Amino acid sequence: MPNINNIVDLYDMLDARFPSASFNWMYADRPRQAPFIAQNELPDENLAEFLETCPMPARALELGCGEGRNAIYMAGRGMEVTAIDLSPVAINHARKLARKRKTNVEFLAKNIFQIDLEHHGYDFVYDSGCFHHLTPHRRLSYLDLLEYALVPGGYFGLTCFAWGENCADEVDDWAFYDGRHVGAAFTEERLRDFFGGMFDMIYIRKCRDGIPGTIQGLEFMWACLFRKKL
Repeated sequence: MPNINNIVDLYDMLDARFPSASFNWMYADRPRQAPFIAQNELPDENLAEFLETCPMPARALELGCGEGRNAIYMAGRGMEVTAIDLSPVAINHARKLARKRKTNVEFLAKNIFQIDLEHHGYDFVYDSGCFHHLTPHRRLSYLDLLEYALVPGGYFGLTCFAWGENCADEVDDWAFYDGRHVGAAFTEERLRDFFGGMFDMIYIRKCRDGIPGTIQGLEFMWACLFRKKL
């Protein structure tokens, strides 16, 4: 039996027992008309708002990019974008969409924790639905990734399942390991507590309806914007 000699060994053991969710089946067969499937060329409304109201980032990293709609939108605004997703099927679709839109994005079909990123190489990190699928121990790895990749003063945008909306598993971190859970819901207080050590909160709000040309009306999702402390 393998031994646990360090934190990497421990996380590998937990990963083996609680593997990452794979969405190849969803992107390949498209059995559900989720907004990110049915409207796979539209950006999130909160991302569009951010790029209209905040200083334009030069380099962006997207975690869990799916078919690339947000990454392609950012690249179309003149940003240098790296976008990562665990699903090779999704990344293949993303590359086709990028060619269709005549945009240049570095798409990677990899685990976000198994890639070499440039230290403080990005001034914006965006996540639309990756964080809430992570196991609790990998949320700690996620914080390490943000600390490593994002410049001091850089922005971090997040959408994730909201607690109380009957949209995902509402369990605490210990209970998460008692069963098989695909997605976790978060309270506003939990998000503030988890990210508050590294980031200043700009806002946490529910996703909005009525924004033409964007994915909108997902009231069961939090839209969050943070700025990394200097």
